[in-house]
Amino acid sequence: MKSIPRSAVFGALLACSGVATAGSASLNEFPPKVMPVLVQVNSHGKVTGASPAIELSPKVNRLLRANLDEMITKPAVDKHGRPVSSQFVINLVLQASPLDNGNYNAHFTYLSTAPVPAGSWYWVHIDGHRLALAERDPLFRRSPRFYHHDRYQPAYQRSQHVSPTPPISNTTRNSPAPSPPVHGR
Repeated sequence: MKSIPRSAVFGALLACSGVATAGSASLNEFPPKVMPVLVQVNSHGKVTGASPAIELSPKVNRLLRANLDEMITKPAVDKHGRPVSSQFVINLVLQASPLDNGNYNAHFTYLSTAPVPAGSWYWVHIDGHRLALAERDPLFRRSPRFYHHDRYQPAYQRSQHVSPTPPISNTTRNSPAPSPPVHGR
């Protein structure tokens, strides 16, 4: 356990309760005071990425990373027993106990996990209060897909044929100034 100032603990508790209040209208339901974290682990069992659903102070983020490193000591394995890289959402609860000097002993404890499909994902807050994972895949740049922990639901309609994505370039450079709108009478 690590000694953390009172303000950092209260800030983390407030941040976690903010996720909890968003739970009722969320794409993914999270019980009160639970913080979901998107975690990537390499084939050696080392945590290579941890993305909490809410922004944490640097001190609480270091505590989160230290606790994840303590919890995760082995990689995932495939059906043949070989180590593989993995990613998942781990739901954590921040627990704190007061010390005599006014600080707190704080640590994150494991609550549950949920698998995440392959891809590069990040947290998005939809409508300011619903929480989802969105994919960073360039094929879905114009219409992202969101991952629901219980099932995948695309946010776009699939077409029968795939057309190539047009090249993306800086359109503000070497382009004429926009003309004023024409009003018909």
